[in-house]
Amino acid sequence: MKSLASITDKDIETIKMALNDSISDMNTELKQELSPEKKNGLTDFKAKYTRVFEKLKQSGSMYALAETDLDIVASGLIDAIELIEDNLTDDLTDEDKEEFMGYKNDCQKLVDLLSS
Repeated sequence: MKSLASITDKDIETIKMALNDSISDMNTELKQELSPEKKNGLTDFKAKYTRVFEKLKQSGSMYALAETDLDIVASGLIDAIELIEDNLTDDLTDEDKEEFMGYKNDCQKLVDLLSS
């Protein structure tokens, strides 16, 4: 990993947004009919994402996170990238597409940083 010091306040906001988007998607999925195993798995991931999201809201620093939390951050960013890709449709305006792609690129940059 490069350095947590290279993660800016804007990056922290991107991470919080990605975790929040992933949590919202899980909430939507949990409203559907799911097998008990799938429901338990989603509930577990939602709890982990929520815990890390709350830590970042309170401290605003990556240094408040344990190494396992950093893995959860990376998972949340990857989930957000997948959500963006799923929601990029032809009926979006060019401005909306540009905004989505900027968010996706920010998420990908952070995934790359956390995985190096």
